[in-house]
Amino acid sequence: MRKPLGLAAALLAAALPASAVEWTPVFNASLAGGQYFFQGQRGNLGGNAAVTAAGVAKLSERWSLLPVYSLSYRGTKGVDDGVAAGTLFQQQMDHAVSVTGIRKLEDSTWRVKPSAGYKREFLKETRDESWGKGLFDYEKISAGVELENVYKEPFAWRAGFDVFRVRFPSYESLESRSGVDPFGSPLGRELASKHTLDTYNWQASVSGSRPWPMDEPKVILSGSYSLLYKDFLDQRIVQSNGQFQDVGRRDYLQSLGGAVARPIPVSVFGDEGRLDLSLGLNFSYNTSNQNSFDATFAKFLGDSYSYWTVGAGPGAALTWGDKKAPVWTSASFRWTRQNYLGRLVQDEVGVYGSSKQQHDRYTFSVAYGYPIAPKLTMTFRTNILWAASNHKYQKNYSYAYRAMNYLIGVAYEY
Repeated sequence: MRKPLGLAAALLAAALPASAVEWTPVFNASLAGGQYFFQGQRGNLGGNAAVTAAGVAKLSERWSLLPVYSLSYRGTKGVDDGVAAGTLFQQQMDHAVSVTGIRKLEDSTWRVKPSAGYKREFLKETRDESWGKGLFDYEKISAGVELENVYKEPFAWRAGFDVFRVRFPSYESLESRSGVDPFGSPLGRELASKHTLDTYNWQASVSGSRPWPMDEPKVILSGSYSLLYKDFLDQRIVQSNGQFQDVGRRDYLQSLGGAVARPIPVSVFGDEGRLDLSLGLNFSYNTSNQNSFDATFAKFLGDSYSYWTVGAGPGAALTWGDKKAPVWTSASFRWTRQNYLGRLVQDEVGVYGSSKQQHDRYTFSVAYGYPIAPKLTMTFRTNILWAASNHKYQKNYSYAYRAMNYLIGVAYEY
């Protein structure tokens, strides 16, 4: 059966004369193998794969259509994934399809870009778990519109609004009916409903980039801000006695980011090259009306889901050789701190203290790419993560640990 988004694109193209449509295809694929390490333990050797098939259909001087399909499979766990007990092996697969219309406004550098999309993600936490039965499998249906002003190619200002629904179809059958989590511990009361993770979401965002100075650019400045409102469909507010109020959970997540980049022409082994230096900073603040009740220790935690996060770090990328197929290498470092406003720390045996939870993450990444054939590049990537926390109770989830992975593979771009 043809997907709704693909059918809409086909009908629109069929309604126009064949000579009126100019089609520019884009195809990218990558394949890599590697391994994950956690606290001295080795994960299984696994493979990662990704495919993106897209194209631009120019329907007229003012209208274009951009359909995109992407598939990704991950058999090697990433260092940024959550680390719970016994999750050295993990597989993830997702499919996503989207269609974006591009409308150029007459006598203007502005564009209007309506879009719609669908994504289905599958997650296996254990070897024997079947695809489609994962606790945190989800589907996302989205629609939105963006206003874009490309005032000086490639620099632009953007403003967008998106609506999307996220649904976890397997969550009820695997956890909420049992009353315990996957490790046999009692659930917090806020997680005991049937569809506690399903949400409706509304997001407004603005972003932009510009060279500085404008006439003779030395650096590139960029920034973004977004406000995300999340309405949880089946999560009631927990009271201090562990009972529910007849009020649903509502979250507001504000995110602010900025970066400065400096491109520098260099010579590498006698070839022309470019060194790109960058420094990024981000801040986010989530406010939630939800509390938590720890059934294991009979402890009420007010304002348990409100937090702020700050992150910063430098990056560098070096390219040289053939401009159409360059050799490249990159390195980056990132520090992130997350502070909860109401969630209290626990000691090694679970006794609650008076301080609020604080989590730090330090990530170092290195990558290298070397062209081995037309449009084909050999790649190597490695990531190292060090996580620290003042929260010492780690029976069900690790907050302080070290993790590493590496991936060796090839990437194809058409």
